[in-house]
Amino acid sequence: MTGLLSAPVRGALWMLLASFCYVSSATLTRELAGAYSVFELTFFRCVIAVFVLAPLVLQGGIRKLKTKILPLHCARSIITYTAIVLWFYGTEHVPVADFFAIQFITPIFTIGCAVLLLRERVGVKSWVAAVIGFAGVLIIIRPGLMEVTWGIGAAVTTAASYALINTLIKIMSRHDSPVVMSFYANFLVVPISVIPAILTWKTPVMEDAPMLLGVALFSTMAQLCVAFAISLADARVVQPMNFMRMPIAAILGYIAFSEFPDIWTWTGAVVIFGAGWYAVQQGREKKTP
Repeated sequence: MTGLLSAPVRGALWMLLASFCYVSSATLTRELAGAYSVFELTFFRCVIAVFVLAPLVLQGGIRKLKTKILPLHCARSIITYTAIVLWFYGTEHVPVADFFAIQFITPIFTIGCAVLLLRERVGVKSWVAAVIGFAGVLIIIRPGLMEVTWGIGAAVTTAASYALINTLIKIMSRHDSPVVMSFYANFLVVPISVIPAILTWKTPVMEDAPMLLGVALFSTMAQLCVAFAISLADARVVQPMNFMRMPIAAILGYIAFSEFPDIWTWTGAVVIFGAGWYAVQQGREKKTP
């Protein structure tokens, strides 16, 4: 089947699958809200991810784990740990659709990452898109009209963290495969997450086991799908598929929690997504000779 589809199409499909997995993981996390600490959830998520990814990585032997960019893997793991903790906290305290609407700001943060890490020159139009994107966030959270909570702050910071992670993935994909990158990202997070998990430990009950497993599996699959998508196609191709998170989140949020995003959330999401898409297009045009 892969031979019948071009790399850009496969990249877009991987990102669509990532959208479904991300929303499913967030919905299950919201269902578990308060039952376990975000540090314990992060530990479970990474341990299970290692067990899921290990067979894929080790199919060709231990040599497949050889890498020339271990410092980058370590740096990404620290950022990944922070992003996962914030992700869990945000999804526990913010309606599912609102959380994912705010995540559309990630491409805007990527502009800053490109300037700092890749030394890319960013034009005025891209910076205007960034300002419009942040205006979209303000439409959603409406400071002064609704309470700006720690959950909202976590959602915004999560978007910034994943912008940095995606930039690192683009650099690292020149050296390692998506599976190897995902394995290291989770394997190296396990020792980082152990102590915070122990300090906040609550022994899981059997009734919660399917949801805990689902949170870990869906988030692991999402991470792997994003790595495949980014390695196969430019952001201009895969980024539009991210907008599918909104209808998916609206459907699952309504089914699980009787939540449905209001007009402000939809409006802000469209503004943010449009600004992000425009910024991606500007980046592509600058690279075109």
